Amino acid sequence: MSSKKKDSFKPWLSRPAINRSVTIPFTTSLTHRLSSLGEFHPNDLDPFLLFDARDSMIGTLENPTLDLDPSKPDTLNVITATRAGVATYTDVNGNVASAPANTVRVDHALGYPAILVEPSATNLVTYSEDFSQSNWNKSSGGTGVVPAITSNDTIAPDGTQSADKVVFNKGTADDTSNYSILSDSFPSQQNTASLFIKADTHQRIVIRNSSSWVAYDVTTEWTRIEQTDTGGFFQIGLRDGYGIPNVPDTATVYLWGAQVETGSVSTSYIPTSGGNAAARTRAADDLVISGSDFTDFYNDTEGTVYVEAVPQDGINEFPYYFEFSNGSTGNRHHAYRSGASSHFYALNISGTTIFNTGIGSVTLDSLNRISYSYKSNDYLGSSNGATPIPETGAVPTGISQLLIGNSTAPTPRLMTGRIKRLIYWPYHSDSL
Repeated sequence: MSSKKKDSFKPWLSRPAINRSVTIPFTTSLTHRLSSLGEFHPNDLDPFLLFDARDSMIGTLENPTLDLDPSKPDTLNVITATRAGVATYTDVNGNVASAPANTVRVDHALGYPAILVEPSATNLVTYSEDFSQSNWNKSSGGTGVVPAITSNDTIAPDGTQSADKVVFNKGTADDTSNYSILSDSFPSQQNTASLFIKADTHQRIVIRNSSSWVAYDVTTEWTRIEQTDTGGFFQIGLRDGYGIPNVPDTATVYLWGAQVETGSVSTSYIPTSGGNAAARTRAADDLVISGSDFTDFYNDTEGTVYVEAVPQDGINEFPYYFEFSNGSTGNRHHAYRSGASSHFYALNISGTTIFNTGIGSVTLDSLNRISYSYKSNDYLGSSNGATPIPETGAVPTGISQLLIGNSTAPTPRLMTGRIKRLIYWPYHSDSL
């Protein structure tokens, strides 16, 4: 989304009086500490409760100057998105949809709206929707039968009639040489294979992305299954033996959206229909708030940030949730993930790291809550309700942008995952 010009003013220059007579129209508490009414703790927010930050919060931080809330798309207009080419996401109806270039993707794959942030990725499968192509080898052995393909037989997860019907028949002999499979190949490395699949009736299918077969029980609803391993091929079908029970002699399924990508996670679907690797590559998401859209909300001397994020296992080392910077790595403050165990917040001034401090644990593929507050020699950081960790240091000067799910070049480190909410207050908080 392109930046949206706003009137330039700084509402924190004159703090509004706080109305302590607050009506909370919820059957359950908004926070764990409502009874005190004395101070607001960002990490006490219920991350699954959709609330109006301006109307529902209590205490000295009840007036945010930035609230990125994907359930309210207009709040994202301040973000400048740069991404070459189309990219997919899951829409509110659960369908795979396409987002134009240079737009923020609001994804509903987890059951609620969230900003989708991903690095570049390439689908190694040459034909992701056409299993009749020769790139997909149709194999049989023993009493098995070559898989029968009916192209464009039914409606796919993207709403088009582009899903293929595939009939597998491995024969009746109980022997590992009896099989009926589709197979595509690619360089052997750590990769993640994924596929959209459904059946007319409940079926059991086996999939191989390495040296072993894994069984999947397929229902009548479209499901995206995935498998991470180090194999150089992606095989789908029926096969006897290998310790997998109840593999049927025949199965009729519908396939769409095959994808194999380097790394340990499956990212948003990348459709392919031939071409070289460049034609099968999705560009990275570059999301930033800058210019007057940034100076309208940011306070140079103090502030508090709260973010709700769902990180996947990172494709990039040390993926960042957000970063305030002056466009260089020399002056910035940010929060990021280190490995699969900890959140960190850090401060760099004039090219020197002032602190780089762990603030709690992280659970991959789950909603995590991170917050920190800054003021000269008065920093606090916390994640998922952990005891806030204090630090000291000056506030970096010249900060001119907020990067969302990324860090400053020349070492950008995009997160792989989703941001459900990001709120900023232009005041320091004494307790998180």
